[in-house]
Amino acid sequence: MKAKMNKRVIVSILVVVLIGVISGGVYAYQSKVEHDKQVKLESDKNYHKLETSANEAVELAYNSRKNIDSENATKSIEKLKNSDQKALKDKMGKLDKLLSEIYSTKVAVEKVDSSKTEADLLNAQKAIDSLKDEYQVKDKSIFQENLNDIKNAIADKKARAKEEAKIKAEQEAKALEQASGLNQNNVFDYIKKFLVMRGYNPDDYILNNPIGNGPQAPTETRASDTPSSFDVKYQEKDGTGAGMFRVTRTSDGQVQVVKYVGSSFDTDGMEYVSLP
Repeated sequence: MKAKMNKRVIVSILVVVLIGVISGGVYAYQSKVEHDKQVKLESDKNYHKLETSANEAVELAYNSRKNIDSENATKSIEKLKNSDQKALKDKMGKLDKLLSEIYSTKVAVEKVDSSKTEADLLNAQKAIDSLKDEYQVKDKSIFQENLNDIKNAIADKKARAKEEAKIKAEQEAKALEQASGLNQNNVFDYIKKFLVMRGYNPDDYILNNPIGNGPQAPTETRASDTPSSFDVKYQEKDGTGAGMFRVTRTSDGQVQVVKYVGSSFDTDGMEYVSLP
C-alpha cells in the first residue's frame, strides 16, 4: 500500500516537472517570436526611411538641377533593394535627358545671339520647338522670348541697313546732279536756256518727254546709273521744223546742248549751258 502511494507521488512530481518544462519552452518560443517581430518592424522602419530619403533626393535633384544633388540622389537610390531601384533610376535618367535638351537649346540661342545668321536662327528655333516635356515649359517660354528679341533685333538691323543704303544712294545721286547740273527734272530748263542763248523763243517749241541713255528716274537710282545724256524731240509750233535736242553731261562736269534739225546737226546749234 505504501509503495503504491510513493509511486503516485513520483508520477505527480514528474507531471509537474514536465508541465514546467513545456511551459518554459513555450514562453521562450513566444519571447523569441516577439523579439524577431520587433527586429523586423525596426528593420522595416529603417528601410522605409531609406525609401523616403531616396524619393526626396530625386525630387530635390529635379527642383535644383544641381550636379551635386543628382549625385546624392543616385547614391540614395543605390541603398535600396534592386527591385526598388528601377523606377527611381528611370526618373533620374529622364532628368538627365531633359536637362541635356535644355542646355543644348540654351547654347543654340546664345550662338544665334552672337552670330545673327539665318542658319543659327533656324537651328535655335528647331531646338526650342523640341522642348515638349512639361518640365521644360518654363525654359521653353524663356528661350522663345529671347529668340524673338534676337529676331526683332536682326530685322531692325536689316531695316536700318536698307534705309541707310537708300539714303546713301540718294545722296550720291544728289551729289552727282549737283556736280553735273543735269537730271531728268531740269533737262527742259537747259534746252529753254539754250534757245534763249541762241536767240530763239522757247514758247515756239513743243518738247517731248526726255529719253535718257540710262534709267529714266535718276534721282531714285545709284549715281553710277544716272544717264549722261538726254534726247528730247521737238516740234516748232508753226510747223516749220522738227528735230531733236541732245543734252549731255561731259566728262568735265559741264552740260552741253546740241540741236538737230531733222536728223542733221544744226551748225549753229551747240552751246555749253549752266543754270543759276
